Amino acid sequence: MKKTILLLILIAFASCAGRTPNNHTAEKIIKHYFKKYAKKYPNSEFGRTAVEKIEISSVQENQKNVAHAQAKLILSNGEQVPILMGFLYKAPLGWRAQGWEKLSPKLQTAANSSAK
Repeated sequence: MKKTILLLILIAFASCAGRTPNNHTAEKIIKHYFKKYAKKYPNSEFGRTAVEKIEISSVQENQKNVAHAQAKLILSNGEQVPILMGFLYKAPLGWRAQGWEKLSPKLQTAANSSAK
């Protein structure tokens, strides 16, 4: 009896765990994605200048197993590029990059205000 109650409590706590990637995971995925992107498209903005640093502003869940992160890419020439990166959770592998878009200043302020 005690074992079943303990098992139920353990399952309840496990189901309450966060379902979004943490900031470190999101940063790692974004860095890996743009490294591959630069190799595939050498004439692009990210191919000409490498991504030096990533600052994650927020990570939010859209629905179960789907999340997005608002981040700022800092390039090697000092330019800062705000982006919105989508993530998809695939069970055995974890979080994967789904897609991204560059944010304009208007969209960036709207996304910041909706995140609060």
